[in-house]
Amino acid sequence: MDDKPLTSDDLYGKSTGVASEPSPQKPLAYEETPIIEPIQGGPTTPQYPYSPPVQASPPITPPVESIPQLPKQPMAPRSSSSFMNTFGMVLFFILLFAVGVWLSTILRQYIPSGVPAKVLPTPEQSGVTPGIEATISQPPPDSMSSWKSYQVVSGVTKQVISGISFKLPSEVLAPICDGANCASQGTYLPGGSRLTVAARGKGQLLTDYRGRIVSDLAGKEFMVKQTTVAGKNAVDFTGLFTGTTVGGYAFAQMHGVMVEVDDTLSLEINHFTPSGVSADFVSDDRLFEKIVGTVVFTGFTSLQKGAQITTPTSTQSASPSAQ
Repeated sequence: MDDKPLTSDDLYGKSTGVASEPSPQKPLAYEETPIIEPIQGGPTTPQYPYSPPVQASPPITPPVESIPQLPKQPMAPRSSSSFMNTFGMVLFFILLFAVGVWLSTILRQYIPSGVPAKVLPTPEQSGVTPGIEATISQPPPDSMSSWKSYQVVSGVTKQVISGISFKLPSEVLAPICDGANCASQGTYLPGGSRLTVAARGKGQLLTDYRGRIVSDLAGKEFMVKQTTVAGKNAVDFTGLFTGTTVGGYAFAQMHGVMVEVDDTLSLEINHFTPSGVSADFVSDDRLFEKIVGTVVFTGFTSLQKGAQITTPTSTQSASPSAQ
């Protein structure tokens, strides 16, 4: 049997003059898409012949000569041995320095100095009995050659007393009258203490010290001892206390001498630290001893040489000067 489907013409026949209806369109035929099975063992894509990818060759570099690396020495741990080595080196240099100093002192004994000493002729050359070798030394220069000479002034006449003089260093100012009556004259020494000179006795404003106790104005006694100045008897007095001079000067300490010039005249010379003043009394005292050594008496009759000064029995006192 024909599987062709029946149409209206088959049933009713073809009509004439009547517009026939358009024949129905044939049903759309669907074409099935074939399923493509993958081919075993070959690539699925692409359809053109397969060629494996070409790998890029690495760049060619020249061979580098390798430098052999020395093995690193392990650092030794610091120990006390390094400290001992350092200490030993320091000690070695100290000993070396000490040996050098010692050798220099030894060699210096055999090397002549720059100024050759004048050697006396040997006994064989002079023909004298052998004795002690000695070198001639030059006397020290006169350190007092530049000192200036001054004279003592009388408080009564205001004139110099002829025959009594002393010297002072050039840097010390000339003595001036301590007051209007000029019973004493004074100046300052380099250390700050005050130097005072005064004539005492008959015809002077200050009394003679002989037969009296040497004390300050308030009666404080000085320590005294017998001595000589320029060949004349004298009394050395020292007071390490705060006192007052006959002229009213307050002092902290004093050192002086009173010298017998003749039977009725005496000379006082002292130095003291004024109260409240800072002075180098010790250095000034050494200079004071030199000043006393320059005192000169000319034209005065000397007293009996070696006569002793008797201990004062009078209650009256002789206070140091400084008006």
